Amino acid sequence: MSDADSRVLSWGELFGPEYLLSITTLCLGITLHAVNFFIFATLAPSVVADLGELEWLHWATTLYVVASIVSSAAGGMIRARLGPRRALGFAILGFAIGSAGVGLAPDMTTVLVMRAIQGLGAGLLLASSHGLVRDLFPASSWARVFAAISGVWGIAALTGPLIGGIFAELDEWRLGFIVMLPLCLILYLAVLRSVPAGGRRPQSGGLTPILRLALIGAAALAIGGTGGAGPVRTTALVALAGVLLLTAILWERRSAEPLFPHAMFRPGTVLGGSVMYVFFMSFGSASTAIYAPYFLSALHAVPPLATGYVVTAQSMCWTIASLAVSGALGARASLWIAVGPAIAGIGCLGAALYVPHGPLWAAIAAFMVLGTGIGLAWSHVAKRIFDAAGEADRDRVTSVIPTTQALGVAFGSAAAGIVADRAGLVGTPPLPVIADAAHLVFLFLLPAIALALTGALRSAYGRT
Repeated sequence: MSDADSRVLSWGELFGPEYLLSITTLCLGITLHAVNFFIFATLAPSVVADLGELEWLHWATTLYVVASIVSSAAGGMIRARLGPRRALGFAILGFAIGSAGVGLAPDMTTVLVMRAIQGLGAGLLLASSHGLVRDLFPASSWARVFAAISGVWGIAALTGPLIGGIFAELDEWRLGFIVMLPLCLILYLAVLRSVPAGGRRPQSGGLTPILRLALIGAAALAIGGTGGAGPVRTTALVALAGVLLLTAILWERRSAEPLFPHAMFRPGTVLGGSVMYVFFMSFGSASTAIYAPYFLSALHAVPPLATGYVVTAQSMCWTIASLAVSGALGARASLWIAVGPAIAGIGCLGAALYVPHGPLWAAIAAFMVLGTGIGLAWSHVAKRIFDAAGEADRDRVTSVIPTTQALGVAFGSAAAGIVADRAGLVGTPPLPVIADAAHLVFLFLLPAIALALTGALRSAYGRT
């Protein structure tokens, strides 16, 4: 074992000559998806102003998310059959075609189709990029590399809306998508230089993996259909999505050619506990990005631009905390995994207490504490997932984190929407109703954070 394999690479070494191209390739792959996500959110009003059909706008995001969940779930299978370089090549191609198609779209129907294609590329790009962590870096430094990925998301949260805003101000929303094309080319050239081709590994399984992917996609589509639905329809769609996802999981557990490592569905294992943490922490934190701007604006008269920066501050705290503890190994890493969700729970409780009635500084601090708690544990849990999967599942494990995180966010957002609807957050509610809804929405997240803590403890101290 080399010295680099037994210790954590310093930041200077990670961005030094030996690993610079590798870390650049990885971060650029994540950047394409992350920046595009924030750019579209900013440019959406401009798209509607030009093409019309506002009633279809939410499907542009829904189809993108559904497609990305399906392709990220298939990422391990595709990678095993094509090798990491070819898998990334197909991901970049799909993302580029979708980006160009949106930028040139003559109508909203074309936007929807191209956003779905873009999502297919983005999901495969995420899964394949996660696979590069294992391919290109020593195992002892995986947590630090995952922290770098968190850093990319933090930077994207800052720059994505700014870039989108510039194109919107110039009345050139199409360029916001066309500009992705040279970035795709740069990424592809970097992939050719840094990523091993890998051999093809023929697999059996026939149509059964595709059918399981269809179930996962149908579950994600059902969740996406909750946008703008009433409380009864939303509850029914969430229940349907849960049944479809559970069916896919039960089928997956018995499959001889699984899409994911079998152990991820056993919560008592390190891998299962780690996946449990990722799902429920994503579930629990999802509503802050959706409801925090609205509650802060309605209850505390915070300007719209400033509310966006509050959400960005939470993301930056996640990033800073992740970077700060990324060098921990062994018992210290386990401690951060255990402590992180507890701190996130304190932040969530603070949001439930202070967002409704203030003071404003305490509400903002609560969101920052929540982000800090997530960041303290996230990169180390991600490393435990890769460690626990082992060599036999080296391709399958690449799909675990992006798919689980996306599903957690989808279910968490829908569930928070049900709580908000039940609390009376429909139409133009009076301030007391908004305050009660804020209290209930954030209080509702605490059980999810508690389940994330349970998974984190198994990740930190459980048996393989």
